[in-house]
Parts: sequence; structure tokens; C-alpha cells
Amino acid sequence: MITRSHVRVAVLSMVAALAVSTLSSAQGEVASAAPCAPAATGEASAAQALGWGAPSWCAEFDDYLDESDWVFYDSAGHAGNGRRSPGQLYLGNGALYLHGREDGTTTGLAARHAQTYGRWETRVRLYPGAGSYHPVALLWPENGGGNVQSATGEEVDFLEVIDDPQRQRPNFFLHTPQGQEQAHADIDMTTWHTYAVELTPSAVVGYIDGKEWFRSGNATRSSMSVCLQLDWFPGQGSAGEAWMEVDWLRIYPASGGAG
Repeated sequence: MITRSHVRVAVLSMVAALAVSTLSSAQGEVASAAPCAPAATGEASAAQALGWGAPSWCAEFDDYLDESDWVFYDSAGHAGNGRRSPGQLYLGNGALYLHGREDGTTTGLAARHAQTYGRWETRVRLYPGAGSYHPVALLWPENGGGNVQSATGEEVDFLEVIDDPQRQRPNFFLHTPQGQEQAHADIDMTTWHTYAVELTPSAVVGYIDGKEWFRSGNATRSSMSVCLQLDWFPGQGSAGEAWMEVDWLRIYPASGGAG
């Protein structure tokens, strides 16, 4: 169970350049759920632009992460490289921070709230860091994530950064039994952006800041969980540490077709 606790001086020193004033280790007692904050007026998001209405579940990352809502990875890292540890999750300034150390000790977590069709959106800021670290926001078949293989061959990476130390090129990857499809964009991910995906029985659609950037008619069929991961690929990009900052994550029910 993960909540706000005493500030750790070592963590603050590592992120001083990020201007984080109250960063805390995310371990402690469970707190009761808080209501979803309304989308900010004029916020560049798919939910606002497309009128998705109220979310069915959200994480605002203000004070706690409840283990009834989350699976915290505690295992070998991606492809057996390094280790995923809940100790690399931190809360501060109303955001969740995922930290990957130079030795490959990193982190990831998956929401326990799954649905087959619907919409997912998150607001993320990245920092220049090791190219060997891939920040990822993805949908994975329910009970997947954390090195559990997809029994259906389905995976939706609606944000993945690959060998990009300056964090300027987001990627979208759709994996289905029909094969892999992808899209790329050019944006400065060191500033805040929203990344969203919509699944319907006939389409998978991706959005950045409320604007479509990916569409496929190869729809998924599995009940999907949303995951946040900072994956380590040693030898595939520059070495070092990395940070991923998440302001919020929201899940919306399905209603109507995609776009």
C-alpha cells in the first residue's frame, strides 16, 4: 500500500534540478478514495475535446496509491534486465514519479480497473535522461503487465519513448494477432502533454493533447488494464538514470464509436 510519508533527503537531492519541493517515498498506510478532479477548462485533452464526460475511475496522485486499485511491480525488469521495485515510486506536488536508477533498478504499476472497450487518458511530463530507459503508458490484457506475457497477443502502447534522451519523439504501438502497427510524433515531452487511447469493437484510436495521431481498424478483444512503466533496455541507448512524472490518469466508459 502506497501513500505520502516523510520526505527523503536523498531523493530530493536527485531531483533538485526538477524543481520538486515536496517529493515523498510512496509507502505507508492506505487512505480513502478521493473524487476525480474535473478536467481543467481549456485543458488540451481528448476528454475535453471529444466530450467524454465524467471518468469512471481516476488517479489524481495527491496523497496515496491504494493497493486495492494498483498492482505494484516487484520482479525482474523488462526481458529480465534490472529489477522493478515499488521503492522507485514517489509522490509529490500532486504527481507520481517513476525513477529508474543507472543500475537498472526501476519501477512500474498497473491499475486493477479493467474494461474491454472505453477510453484512457493520462497527463505526463518527462525529463532528459538515459536513452536506455523507455517511459511507457500502455494497455495490457487484464492481470498482465510486469513481465506477464499477453495470452492474446494484444498490447496497446499509447505512449512509448525509445532511445530518445531528450524526450522529443513519442511512439504509438498496437500489437494484435494481425501484427504490429505504429505511429510517431515530434513534440517536446519535457513539457506537459496528455496521451489518450480509445478502444471500440471496430477501432483503436490514439490522441495527443486531444488530437488524433493514430487509428487502426484492427480492434482488440481483451479486457484491458492500464499500466505505467519505466522500462530498462541496457545497451540500447545511453546509460544513466531517468524520471517519468504523471499528473493524473483517468478511465472513461465506452459510449458510441471511435471518432
